Amino acid sequence: MERLNRVKKAIKDKGNLLVMFSGGVDSTLLARLAYDSLGEYAATVTIDSPIVPLSDTKDARRLAELIGIRHEIISIDELKDSKFTNNPPNRCYICRKIRDKTIRSWADKNGFEVVADGMNYSDFDDYRPGLKASDEDDIWHPFIEFKVTKHDIRRYSLALGLPTWDGPATVCLCSRFPYGFELDKERIKRVGRAEAFLKALGFSQVRVRYFPYDTALVEVETLENALEQKDEIVSKLKNIGFLFVTLDLEGFKSGRINRVIQTKH
Repeated sequence: MERLNRVKKAIKDKGNLLVMFSGGVDSTLLARLAYDSLGEYAATVTIDSPIVPLSDTKDARRLAELIGIRHEIISIDELKDSKFTNNPPNRCYICRKIRDKTIRSWADKNGFEVVADGMNYSDFDDYRPGLKASDEDDIWHPFIEFKVTKHDIRRYSLALGLPTWDGPATVCLCSRFPYGFELDKERIKRVGRAEAFLKALGFSQVRVRYFPYDTALVEVETLENALEQKDEIVSKLKNIGFLFVTLDLEGFKSGRINRVIQTKH
């Protein structure tokens, strides 16, 4: 727990801290450490956006209440920015710039000098253009600074009794679209509804990738279960608005869209 204690000391030394809080595994641990270290001088802010599942916002509110930390929700619509909706490979960079600017403004108005996120040392294993944006905007990454990995975060979360310790990664719905395929609210809603349906069937690890011609590529952790329920899944996803419903034979894997980027380097 040595690294965890170093993170807590660094947080305390900041004096106050605003945590960018998605309610995922990483930011939940950071929020807990911030509250333990700073009490009322720590707060969290969650983005309410069309590209974030509604269930994630509700979970963030519930988790903040569980921790006891102050929690604010700010509404942002990234889909108003055409550079973002064009869905280029640096989409996450554009998104972070929008979010950082809004959250920085709120922090300044409410007396928070330091803004932090839950990005961790394992994030270097994937393509993360949002990290570049947040560095430019002076967002603090305590888990990166102290080389705390995803495995460490889950282990520390379990030790602290946080219910998120074994939770799936929380990623915005835009990550389900191949780069260059335009984003719009209707398509994003379809993905959100499809994934909510699959989770209601009992799948915990779920991605519904949205490809051209209204094609849904379903990723779940147990292919056998998906095949057993294929008629129900196909019927529901077509009802949602997909024309074609396919099952990825590799199963669930977060960040798979980034293979396109990685093969070009």
